[in-house]
Amino acid sequence: MSPENPARAFSTWASPAVLLLLGATLTGCAGGGDYQAALATTARSGEFSLPRGEDSAAPIALWDEVLVVCPYSDVAAAPEPFTKAALALDTSSNEDVHWLLFAKADKVRRISISRTSVDFCPGSSVNNVYQHTQLWSAEKSDGAWLMSAVGPPQAG
Repeated sequence: MSPENPARAFSTWASPAVLLLLGATLTGCAGGGDYQAALATTARSGEFSLPRGEDSAAPIALWDEVLVVCPYSDVAAAPEPFTKAALALDTSSNEDVHWLLFAKADKVRRISISRTSVDFCPGSSVNNVYQHTQLWSAEKSDGAWLMSAVGPPQAG
C-alpha cells in the first residue's frame, strides 16, 4: 500500500469486503452458518430433532414449523405462512444451497444452508413442512450430512 494514494489503498481492501457482505445479504444467510454448524453437530447423535431454542442459532429461536426448500423446486404451492418467503427465493440459480424457512405463527425467517455440509435435498426436490418435533436421521456422505425425516412429516 502506498501512503501517496489513500483512495487506492482503501479500494484494495474495501472491494472484497463489500462483495462478501453483498453476497451474504443476497443469499439471506445471516445466521445460517451458525445454524448449519448446529445441524452438523446434532446430526452426529442418531435420531434427533432440529435445533430449537435460545441457543440454537435458529433465526426464530422457538420456531414451530420449518419448510425445506430445495434447488429447482416449485415454490408456487408453498403453504401459508411460508408463501411470501418461498416466492422470494430464486431456486433455479444455485444448486449448492437450499433454504430452511422457519415459522412461528405468521412470522417467517429464512436461512440458506450449503448442501456440501448439510443436505436436506439428496433425492427429490419436494417442499415439505415439518413440525419442530419431527425426528430426523443423518448419514455422512462425501463430507455432507444427508438429512432424512424419520417417518412422514408430522401434521401441525
